[in-house]
Amino acid sequence: MKKVILLMILAIGFCGCSAPDFRAADGIIQDAIEDRIFPGAVLLVGDSENILYEKAYGKYTYAANAKKVTPASLFDLASLTKVFATSMSVMKCIDIGLVDPEAYVVEYLPEFDNNGKDIIRVKHLLLHNSGLPAYETPADTPGKTLERIMHVSMTQELGEYKYSCLNFITLMRVVEAASGRKMRDFYREHFTEPMELENTFFAPLSPLREKCLPTVGDSSGTEILLQGVVHDPLARSLEGYSGNAGLFSTASELSAFCRLIMNDGVYGGRRYVREATVQPFVTLQANGRCYGWSVNGKGSSAGSRMSATAIGHTGYTGTCAWIDRENDVFVILLTNRVYPLDQKAVNPVRRAVNDAVMKALSGA
Repeated sequence: MKKVILLMILAIGFCGCSAPDFRAADGIIQDAIEDRIFPGAVLLVGDSENILYEKAYGKYTYAANAKKVTPASLFDLASLTKVFATSMSVMKCIDIGLVDPEAYVVEYLPEFDNNGKDIIRVKHLLLHNSGLPAYETPADTPGKTLERIMHVSMTQELGEYKYSCLNFITLMRVVEAASGRKMRDFYREHFTEPMELENTFFAPLSPLREKCLPTVGDSSGTEILLQGVVHDPLARSLEGYSGNAGLFSTASELSAFCRLIMNDGVYGGRRYVREATVQPFVTLQANGRCYGWSVNGKGSSAGSRMSATAIGHTGYTGTCAWIDRENDVFVILLTNRVYPLDQKAVNPVRRAVNDAVMKALSGA
């Protein structure tokens, strides 16, 4: 018996199964806080089954008495809304036969049939090659903002890549037209409630806003001017309920979606979408994109160590998520880099952190 135990210990030693050392990633984030790139952050690393590492850094603001960030802190996800809410809702609509990605958008939204947009298919919105402009000036009411988006003219040729928030606001409207429900309600019914995610939602109510990292402040970085209300102007004009931005969440709850994607639609032993439905959302389709997500390429925020098939997305407020199915790892880095005055670039930090994480996992 003693001999068997000894052999097991030796085997574990030869496997090199020691815990990864993420101190290099910690140091990069701490240095970024000291350089005032962002006041606070949460890093989470996981694989298809587990959370491997989770740590919170810094404070909500640069004030000496500011609250410390915790893993339970809420972040304005900005454009991560596109992949963790809107794309997931479209995926479910495709899965249950409510939406066909090859169908023309006007089949769901007759009001979209103007200025030559009848040639745009649902898949073009998902791939950012619809020809729609990147953005639109908000109107003074939600209805007028949506009407303005529905009547916008194309600025690119169909099939030509141009990242556009309007694509995903239009996709939100497709989900709503196809399902007969507000996308936020459809999303809650099919994902956040059955997945038991209590801290992933749009438009936080007043009691929860203090848990959200602020995104706008005064020049000193100590006085909060915007907290718990979506930072993006278009989403704010839609009262925080938008397909391009507006989702708030924690790193740990986003990790549930990452594991669902890594496991081809299964999370917690339950299938949420069929494997075949997931595939175009995780594999290259056109223009360096899959449905919703960007595929890793030169200069991306993934860094230099993730596989060429890794998929990722960033958010303007300083959020980022990468899923590397080939290496069975995902990395979520949430920050509020726009606080206080939207002046600091965070991509170098994202790349450095992702490289440090991948190096720690490989042991090389």
